[in-house]
Amino acid sequence: MEKQRVNTDAECPVCHTLIRSSMHSSLCTGNEIVEVTPPERRKRQLRCGHEEVDPSAFPLVSAAHEFKTPLVVMLGYADLLLNGHLGAINQRQKQVLGEIQEGAQRLQKLIQDLLLLQELKAGRGIVQNLESTSVDESVSEIFNYWAPTATQKRIRYQFNPSEGNERVRVEPLKLQHIVSNLIENALKHTPAQGLVTVSVTPCFWERRKAQSEFLFNMERKESRKVENAVRIDVSDTGRGIAAEHHDEIFEDFIQLPGGSARGTGLGLAIARRLVEAHGGVIWVESEVGKGSKFSLLLSQAKQEAN
Repeated sequence: MEKQRVNTDAECPVCHTLIRSSMHSSLCTGNEIVEVTPPERRKRQLRCGHEEVDPSAFPLVSAAHEFKTPLVVMLGYADLLLNGHLGAINQRQKQVLGEIQEGAQRLQKLIQDLLLLQELKAGRGIVQNLESTSVDESVSEIFNYWAPTATQKRIRYQFNPSEGNERVRVEPLKLQHIVSNLIENALKHTPAQGLVTVSVTPCFWERRKAQSEFLFNMERKESRKVENAVRIDVSDTGRGIAAEHHDEIFEDFIQLPGGSARGTGLGLAIARRLVEAHGGVIWVESEVGKGSKFSLLLSQAKQEAN
C-alpha cells in the first residue's frame, strides 16, 4: 500500500511550527506531557460577540463615574491627616481616619470593578494584537505583592514556577488582575497555619471536539501531543466550595452563604470574562472541608520558526 505523503510546507496544528523546521522536530517529541481537560461549563448567550448590557445597569455605572473624583479627594485628605501634614492628631483620631480610609478604598475598588465589568460586557477593554507575556514573571510579581498579607495572617505561601519561559498573548496587568483576585480570595478564606500555593504548569490542551479524524493522514498518537498551553493554579486549604456552586460563583454579584459580607461578588466574574476574552477558560475544583483549587488555562504564544 502506498504511503500517504505529508505536506512539509504546512504548519503543524499541534505546535504551530512548519513541519520541515528543526523546531518542529524538537517540539513534537515523545516527552511526557501534562494534558489538561477543563470541565464543561454552562454557555452564556452572546450577541454580536459580546454580552447584552442590561439597561438597568446604566444609572449605576453613571453614578460610579461620578463617585470617582470625590473618592480620590477624600482619600487624599485622609492620607494628609494620617501623616500629620495638617497638624497633630491623637491616637483615637488616627483610628477613625484609618477606618474612613479603609471604607473609601473598598468603595473605590467597587467602582473600578463596576466600570471594568461594564467594559467587558460591552466587548471593550481588551487590546488586540497583544505581545507575548512571560507567565512566570507576571505571576511571580503579583505573588510577591501578596506575600506580606500571607505573612501577617500566618499562612504558608508557596510559588511553583514552570521550568521553562512559557509565554501567552495577554496584557501583563490583565493577567496579574486575574491571578491577584484568585490569590486574594485564597488568602481571605484560608485560616492561620493553612497553605496557599500558586503554580504555573506548561501543558497540552486539546481544544477540538473528540473526533476520529487523522492528523496529516496519520492517526494521532500520544507522542504527538506537545505543550501548547499554560495552566495557572491557585490552591488553598480553606473551607472549600460545594459542587452546586462551582459554576455560579463566576457570575455577577454572587456571594456564597456564610461568605464575607465585605466582598462585592464581582472579582471572579471579572476574572472569568478576562480569561474568556483571551480565549482561555477558568474553573474551580473544590470540596467542602478540603480547600479549593482555582485554575485558568491560556494558549501559549506561537513559537517563531527559524
